[in-house]
Amino acid sequence: MKKVLFVEDEALLQDAYEARFKGLYEVHCVGDGQSARKSLQESMFDLIVLDIMLPGNMNGFDILREIKNSDRLKAIPVIVFTNLAGEEKTASDMGAVQCLIKSDTRLEDLENSIFQYI
Repeated sequence: MKKVLFVEDEALLQDAYEARFKGLYEVHCVGDGQSARKSLQESMFDLIVLDIMLPGNMNGFDILREIKNSDRLKAIPVIVFTNLAGEEKTASDMGAVQCLIKSDTRLEDLENSIFQYI
């Protein structure tokens, strides 16, 4: 089964991801950049769904930069899923395969995007 890492600090969205994607994928949810970094050190994933606004001292762009600078991780497709409209170009320039705005995207659309990349 394909493994997807969701980096999302909102508990309600984490629950929605688990409910929607469990059974389709092996779902792992973390709520901050440090936890994302630890998960990426401990395991490999087939895809990452990454929020930009995260608590703590690491945001999603910090995580994306680390992923794309790592020989081991850089081939993993990253979908940026954020409330920050206008960050699509930055996310793309940094190596994200897609940037989706949460307020404009249904879970069905996110599911289609995930399916497209893994």
